[in-house]
Amino acid sequence: MRVYELSKQKNIRDLGGLIGYQGKRIKYGRLFRGGALDKVSDEDVEILKTMHITDIVDFRSKDEFVYRPDYKLENVRYHNFTTFEHEHKKEDIQHDDGNLLWFMNQGDTGFNHLLRTYQDLVESEEGQKAFSNLFKVIMSGDNNIVYYHCSQGKDRVGVASYLIETALGVSEEDKVEDYLLSNVAMEKRRDRLIESVKNRPFYNEQYKKDLLEVFSAKIEYLERAIETINSKYGGPIPYLENVLKVDVNKFREMFLE
Repeated sequence: MRVYELSKQKNIRDLGGLIGYQGKRIKYGRLFRGGALDKVSDEDVEILKTMHITDIVDFRSKDEFVYRPDYKLENVRYHNFTTFEHEHKKEDIQHDDGNLLWFMNQGDTGFNHLLRTYQDLVESEEGQKAFSNLFKVIMSGDNNIVYYHCSQGKDRVGVASYLIETALGVSEEDKVEDYLLSNVAMEKRRDRLIESVKNRPFYNEQYKKDLLEVFSAKIEYLERAIETINSKYGGPIPYLENVLKVDVNKFREMFLE
């Protein structure tokens, strides 16, 4: 699995190379996961060009999509399939971490907020439609190269990647390892954010704990999504086939080698 680092976006990787169904590997350079591309340097653009992306799928809210649009690469199709909507202030959206900081005004802990978020992602109509549309884009052409993202590439993309890797027969161990890799990319961002707020009047140990929980990929979060899929839909393959309407066999034919 190849990791890409841009100046402002460190959480990008190619799913290629993961071992899937019948020992076959996911094709390199076809499926990329990551965070938003609203802030890119000239050097970043050159890196993105080497990926030869044909489609970018954005899971962010419509406000994020409008106020912090991705950099527009030539000859790339852009899709906004929001997984859930919140009412944001424009100034909050324009903050690099605005979406993850949104919960701070909701009167809940970071941990509980993320547990509910992961459950909502897989059982809400909006979340299911977004993931279903992702698969449609991926499978709409034999040569599609898709970059799918949310704001940080951790939560919405984490669940989407779990579903893609499940469809392709990747082991549970490798799926979890890929999910937890986001913590490496998020570490400096967490430290920088804490440093920026630690002298403000509202800052205390609970606030710090909430920040750490929201800006982390925790196995408990992913397990909540998996438990919901298993208990409510009979498992991930039935969920993919019956809820998201994915032709799993065709998907494997297209993206395994």
